[in-house]
Amino acid sequence: MKKTNICIAGNFDLAIKCTEFVKKKFKNIDLYAVFNSNDDGKDKFQRSFKKYCKNKIKITCVNIKEAYLIPDLIFISLHYDKIIKTENFHSKKLFNIHFSLLPKYKGMHTTAWPILCGEKFSGVTLHEIDNGIDTGNIISQIKFKININDNAEKVFLNYIKYGIILFKKNILKLLNGNYKLSKQKNLNSSYYSRASINFKKINIDLNKTAFEVHNQIRAFVFQHYQLPIIKGYKVINSKILKSKSKIKPGKIVSRVGKILKISTIDYNLLLKIK
Repeated sequence: MKKTNICIAGNFDLAIKCTEFVKKKFKNIDLYAVFNSNDDGKDKFQRSFKKYCKNKIKITCVNIKEAYLIPDLIFISLHYDKIIKTENFHSKKLFNIHFSLLPKYKGMHTTAWPILCGEKFSGVTLHEIDNGIDTGNIISQIKFKININDNAEKVFLNYIKYGIILFKKNILKLLNGNYKLSKQKNLNSSYYSRASINFKKINIDLNKTAFEVHNQIRAFVFQHYQLPIIKGYKVINSKILKSKSKIKPGKIVSRVGKILKISTIDYNLLLKIK
């Protein structure tokens, strides 16, 4: 394989493990890294991509404007936090791994929206980058199940897990240019902006069914970042009970220690509180 320039832009274990794979698997490359704006070089919920790259030789750290100028580049966005303009690149080999089963859930907050909408599945999508928001042609996808009690943190970790698998399965195809493209369907397509959820003002609507309230709760349970608050209590998880609610929705039925039972439109919910 001829000398190739690869730039990985992103964060967390997704970017780190994919970079490690490239370094180990392919020798005849120049490897570049671009970091998310909130990566301060410190390990937190997951490892810092910036810290990892700064401690490694043979990885050139650049900003996005410098990446634009690299010739014969294969650019791969792995949970990168900026929208890029394709015309700024010297290369047309621009790819992204998006955390959803496109064409559903383009844009932001893809850990929360599939849960809020009661989806039984989500996945990761490798696609070409165009000047839209997650609208490029699809190369490959991996689908995974969302169980009824999976929360946002669990879904996010599955995005990381299956994103790494998707990358490893397809990187050689990207390098050789022998991948197939599928145009995104116009039906069942959806998009959510950054402003679609305000995580500083999470409001759980209790005047809903137990299934709907349960979905609201688990969509916002991400213990490293936030927990939903109900009746002044931080909620860790919830469970739909078989007992029907007999009082007004949103009322506390009982509390025993860290276990709270509340009413909804139809069935009671059991909440584990912090």
